[in-house]
Order: sequence, then C-alpha cells, then structure tokens
Amino acid sequence: MGEDEDIIDDLVRQSLLRSRPGRPSRETIAAKLEAGVAELRSRMGGLPSPDETHDIWGNIWHEEAHNSTALEGNTLAIKEVAELLSSGKAVGGKPLRDYLEVKGYADAAEWTYRQALEPGGWKHDDRLLSLEEVRAIHFRVIDPVWNVFPPDGARVDEKPGSFRAPLPFPWVA
Repeated sequence: MGEDEDIIDDLVRQSLLRSRPGRPSRETIAAKLEAGVAELRSRMGGLPSPDETHDIWGNIWHEEAHNSTALEGNTLAIKEVAELLSSGKAVGGKPLRDYLEVKGYADAAEWTYRQALEPGGWKHDDRLLSLEEVRAIHFRVIDPVWNVFPPDGARVDEKPGSFRAPLPFPWVA
C-alpha cells in the first residue's frame, strides 16, 4: 500500500470516528470515495472496458436507466427499456417523451462510464469531476427531450448543458 492510500485510510478512519448518528458528513463521503478510487486504481488496476463487461454492463445499464427515469415519473417498463436500449426500437405504445428520456439518460450513463476510462480531451486538475463534465452529462440527458418538448417558458438562451437564467422578480434589485 502506498503513502497516498495510507493517508486516505487515515482520513476515512478519522472522519468515521467523528461522525454522528444519521447522515454521514460530506467529508466522510468524500474520504470514502477517495479511498475507493485509490483502491480501485492500485489494487484492482482500474475499471474494465465497456467491451470487456458488455453482458454485465448491459443489464446494469438497462436497470439503472429504468430505475432512475422511473423515479422521475417515466412509465416505461424494464422490458421496454431493455428493448429500446438493445435494439433502438420503441415498443409498448408509451408517450414519445418517455422513450427520449430513457435514451438520453442511458446515453449519458454510457458516456460517463467511457469518460472514466478514457477522458479524451477532458483535462483534470486533481478533481474527479469538473463543472464542464457535469454540463456535458446534463446536455446528453436533457437534449433529446428538450429538442422535441422544450419546457414551457424556456428562453432562447436556455438550453441543455447550461444554467437556466434566474427568474425575474420585480421586488429584487
């Protein structure tokens, strides 16, 4: 075990000792994440490629896309999600918006996983995730639906991957 891993383990232990009942602190969560990433890189050699884990990743991808979009009110059943993501076919006669939501979410999830392995042109300054990457993920999730069903009241300068402008309140100077 290297010096970095020892430091991270010490931080995790210290944050666990200080924790109170209930939700863990941000420091505890960050320390656990850092420890997990360090272990993944040092002991396990990093993440396998999507091609190496196609069968496992496919099932996880389908379930994650289904469960995450269902939490937001999407009506597609897991079988409909699996068919959409496996073959690109929309089956089940549900609203178009539901298919677009699942496809956007699933494409963003796959892009995110691939970025973890090969960041391409993304530059990191010791951060696991940058604001630019969050915006890129947001764009991939939202754009398919936004192009067909833009939100009511959206202005032309508001788009997926950007911050929405604050609402104008006449009483706020």
